Amino acid sequence: MINVLLLTCGTNASFHFTKIIKEKFKDNFKIVGTDINNEYLVASSIYLDKFYKVPYSSSPEFYQLILNICKEEKIDYILPSFDLDQKLFYSGNPDLEKLGVKSFAINKNLLEIYEDKQKMNVFLEQNSFKLPQIYNIQELKDGEKYIIKPIKGVGSSGIEYLNKDEILQKNNIENFLIEEICTTPEITLECFNFQGRISSVARERIESKSGVCTKTRIYKDFELEKIAKRFASIIDLPMFFNIQFMKNCNNEYVITDVNLRLAGGMSLSYAAGWDEISAIANVMLKKSPEEIFSTLPNNIQEQYIVRTYTDIVTKKVRPTVAFDLDGTLLDSRERHQIVLDYVLSKNGIKLDTSNLIEFKKSGKNNIDFLISKGINQDIAKEIQKEWIENIEQYQFLKFDKLYPHTLTLLNEYNEKNDLILITARNNQSNCKKQLAELGLNQYFKEIYIVEPCRKTANLKADVLEKNNAILMIGDTEVDKTAAEIANIEFKLIKGGFRN
Repeated sequence: MINVLLLTCGTNASFHFTKIIKEKFKDNFKIVGTDINNEYLVASSIYLDKFYKVPYSSSPEFYQLILNICKEEKIDYILPSFDLDQKLFYSGNPDLEKLGVKSFAINKNLLEIYEDKQKMNVFLEQNSFKLPQIYNIQELKDGEKYIIKPIKGVGSSGIEYLNKDEILQKNNIENFLIEEICTTPEITLECFNFQGRISSVARERIESKSGVCTKTRIYKDFELEKIAKRFASIIDLPMFFNIQFMKNCNNEYVITDVNLRLAGGMSLSYAAGWDEISAIANVMLKKSPEEIFSTLPNNIQEQYIVRTYTDIVTKKVRPTVAFDLDGTLLDSRERHQIVLDYVLSKNGIKLDTSNLIEFKKSGKNNIDFLISKGINQDIAKEIQKEWIENIEQYQFLKFDKLYPHTLTLLNEYNEKNDLILITARNNQSNCKKQLAELGLNQYFKEIYIVEPCRKTANLKADVLEKNNAILMIGDTEVDKTAAEIANIEFKLIKGGFRN
């Protein structure tokens, strides 16, 4: 099994990549994906074997996190989708090589000119490639429009069509290239590059929506392929790249952009019979050049492709069931008595507390119990204050234990529902530590710790409403009241703190 890590897997190209790999090579590849979005908001997640939600590529912790994933998942190949991903995890990256990971990104030498459109233009011009006319501010003419592109831009992001006056008013215009406006046809030449051999397919953009090609003509263009081959002979290009062409004022094809990554419209080429992903898979499977290029026909038939969007269910949100903790899942009655004995002993008071839990079942509290035993009310209040200060100390939490029904109950409801926990505790840190040690964390989508006070029922009700819960399972009148406020069903667990 070959393990592939796909960075920024929410793109159209990433979806097509995972779809083809899983449809044609499911027994050969494990695909791990990362994205800034939740898994259920990433279309390719329906094909992924493992998903990690990660911060932005620009975040300081991103780089090490990806390396950790590579190590944990025993990654063989990493496929960066965005240009910043390529910059971080370029081909030949020593940190990747130490982990035995091969990158499909560009090499380090190519990074400098690729991340800067102005440098790329200089490189292309020096090597006699035809480009759109580039202007400086002094060359602009009244009444004419120009296209401006961010020098550090990605794809069509930030491109504008402006006249001279609009350009002069543009902030930071020094960060933009000013070019002639080229004319159609607008062609994307999608290229596969392996062992000095180039295969390509041309896509003429007929219609676009939000920058995405939706109608296209697919055909073989040998003239443009010659340009791509010459480009690849001059500089070490990655396995897949695409070049954008339009026509200048002299009706000549000029290079308007170079993208050294998978093309967003690659599924259009696939629909026409040009299968680049299978070629990439065969490279990873170490197949022969003949097998690798067999999925990239050189005599592809001219045809028209229309892209239509599809709707994918990535996650069905299950009903939410809420659980209380103490007295419902966790038997903490012994702790309540032990802490009271501890506080009484500290204050030099000898008292039989063996019936404490039974006394409190009717809704009474520690103060009521102490007064019933002949303790002065003021002293009882002081003891209660100390009891509250100690009841959630970790040394006492160890006396809690799960009820015999707890795991059976959780597993029963977890089959068809998402579970949340709502508990009233003062010490959140100790509570979370206790839940982790008891192995309860794994059952809950979310854990909510609210303040124990007169408004606890309202606080719990707020959580229930926020999560659209359909059922509250608890052991006290507080849990029942919370369910009533939220207008949902309540289920009583007997044997807790109330009768």
